[in-house]
Amino acid sequence: MKKLIITSIICLSAFLLVSCSGSLTDISGTWKKPGYNGKKFNNILVVAISDNIVKRNTVESAFVKELAKDKIKSSTSASILDLGKIERDKEGKLDSAQREEIKKTLNNAGYDGAIVISLLDIKEKTEYVPGQTYYQPSYYGYYSPYAYNGFYNYSFNTYSVVNTPGYYVQKTNIFIETRLFDLTTDEMVWATQSETLNPSDLKDFANSYALAVANTLLSGKIVR
Repeated sequence: MKKLIITSIICLSAFLLVSCSGSLTDISGTWKKPGYNGKKFNNILVVAISDNIVKRNTVESAFVKELAKDKIKSSTSASILDLGKIERDKEGKLDSAQREEIKKTLNNAGYDGAIVISLLDIKEKTEYVPGQTYYQPSYYGYYSPYAYNGFYNYSFNTYSVVNTPGYYVQKTNIFIETRLFDLTTDEMVWATQSETLNPSDLKDFANSYALAVANTLLSGKIVR
């Protein structure tokens, strides 16, 4: 009975560890325009490319929150850009009239920088986590019955073996590209690619991604 209880506790602990651990975002590479040494932007527009307004707003808001920690002014784009209504040609490009209209809208709103977040890929895989073997004390304290039966009985009979079963976990890796544009020159000045490992949900992904990429942006003094 005692062994069954110990086994149940260990299995539950392993499940909680897998379920509650946050996702991890790795930066796989960065690029900076030659000669660019960072800039103080007045207001940066954060744009997550998605037709899903909930996903878009969640990711943008997480990024804006991270930038605000370093007093970098930025805003989400959902209220100013309706991506679903922007028309493109067969090659995915805007016509000149529409491009100028969007440019005028952003300039009038005071934006001089833009961070564009786009999905590159999502990869899913199932991994097997093997079981583990634990050695649990069978008796505790100085007055163990084995303590009175000599060194060999006490030392080699006071531990029991507990085996936990293996299990399968579904893992999802999300690959994102993030680009920073200087809207005063309409040039890309910085870009990075990131991989978020096994997020538990959209909010977990957004927070992990925003923390890693914003820290990379700020630690490199790309924005000031």
